[in-house]
Amino acid sequence: MKQQTLVALSALMFSSSVFANGGFEPNKKECVNVGKEITRVSSEMDTAKSGIQKSWLKRQLGALKTKRTSCSMKGFEANKPELAKL
Repeated sequence: MKQQTLVALSALMFSSSVFANGGFEPNKKECVNVGKEITRVSSEMDTAKSGIQKSWLKRQLGALKTKRTSCSMKGFEANKPELAKL
């Protein structure tokens, strides 16, 4: 009985952590272009005219930065071309 409860709690914790990340589970393929996407969204945000578009891009940028952090925490290094702009 204790083992079943432990398995159920483990499954619940795993699924809630995946959903908290928007269903994103880091792997090499998913992490390779996160930096490029951050650069693209940042430059698109600089040129956006409407407030709605800027707001949407800001949320997208936040999600991409969260993805980059998840990739780093799991040991997959996301490309960081935005550093080249500095």
